[in-house]
Amino acid sequence: MSRPRAILITGVPGSGKSTLGRRLSHLLRLPYLARDDVRGGLFFTAGAWSDTLERVPPAEEAVDVFLATAEQLLTHGVSCVLEYVVRALRPRDLERITAVADCVVVTTACADPTARLRVRNAADRLIANPAVLRAAGLASVAEHTDMAVRRMAIVAREMRRDFPLPTLQVDTTHGYRPDIEAILAFVTDPSTTGR
Repeated sequence: MSRPRAILITGVPGSGKSTLGRRLSHLLRLPYLARDDVRGGLFFTAGAWSDTLERVPPAEEAVDVFLATAEQLLTHGVSCVLEYVVRALRPRDLERITAVADCVVVTTACADPTARLRVRNAADRLIANPAVLRAAGLASVAEHTDMAVRRMAIVAREMRRDFPLPTLQVDTTHGYRPDIEAILAFVTDPSTTGR
C-alpha cells in the first residue's frame, strides 16, 4: 500500500504560505490544514464572534490540535497540504508527520514579509473583533499588529530552515519563482518520497 503525501508549506509569517498552500490544495484537490486556521476554530468555539470571549486559546493548544488532525488525515491515507512553521527546537513535530506520510517541503520567502503581515492583520476580521481584542488585553488592531511583528521576529529565529526531506524554495515576492507548474511538478513527483 502506498503512503499518503504531506505537502508541508513553511516560511516566516507574511511570506505567502497561506496563499500558496490554498492554491496547491485547490489545484490538487487535497485538504488544506493550517495551524492558524485551527487556532481560528478554537477562537470561534470559545466565543470569538459573540460579545464575550470565554478564553484566548493558547498557540500551543492549536499546535497540538493541528498535529493530531494532520496525523488523523494522513493515518487514514488522506494526502494533504499542511501549513506549519516547524520550530528547530521541536523536532518531534516534524517526526509526527513523517512517521505516517511521505513528506515534501515547500519554503516560502519574499522581499518584505513584515509589510504583508501588517496588511493582512489590518483586514483580519477575527483580530478586529472587539471581544478578541479585549480578551487579549489589546486596545486596537494596530497594537495587535505590532505584537504580531515582534512575534514574527521570534518565529524567524526559531523556525527550522533545513529539512532532511525533498525541499523546494519559492520566492513569492512577485508571483511564484519557480512558477506554479514547477511547484506542482515538485510536490507530485513520485520520486520525492521524503519520510
